[in-house]
Amino acid sequence: MLEIEKRGFLSEEKYQWILSFLEKHGKDLGADDKDVIYYIYSDMLLKIVNNVSKSNAKISLKTNKIGEGSIFPETEIFFDQKDFEDMKYIFDAMARPENVMRGIQKRKNFEYKNCEFAIKWSEAWGFHFEVEKMVNNLDEVVQAEKELYAVADELGIEILSEDELKKFTKKAEENANKKL
Repeated sequence: MLEIEKRGFLSEEKYQWILSFLEKHGKDLGADDKDVIYYIYSDMLLKIVNNVSKSNAKISLKTNKIGEGSIFPETEIFFDQKDFEDMKYIFDAMARPENVMRGIQKRKNFEYKNCEFAIKWSEAWGFHFEVEKMVNNLDEVVQAEKELYAVADELGIEILSEDELKKFTKKAEENANKKL
């Protein structure tokens, strides 16, 4: 499976409007608040995620960085939430990333027009969204991307370009380093 993921920023007003719209017109998949540790490498993103709202935890590996393409395999392994701090300890001791970031993410997920739509807030990103689809192979990518852009257009929101994502994530990583 391949994940196709697009992101963009929202004003607080637009965030509230989209939340209200999706609660009326989308399928509510529920709250999905997270405590996330990001291990950032030059060519991939490894995360340990405490899924606070869902009472589970996972390790997630994306074989690219944000801003380095929106189509990539993602592998997830779930584990017991009570083991989150132990897993963090192990990864802190073993992982050798270029950067580590930690952040609380407030998130609510919806399904809308066969796309998964997450409306989110975090300290690093502020109000933002993520819209994604999973596909079985590269032949399905073009159609899936059309669907993602159509949803964004309908909601009156802009998807960030890869260059915009790259610049933003670089700045967010630099800001995280200043806090350490």
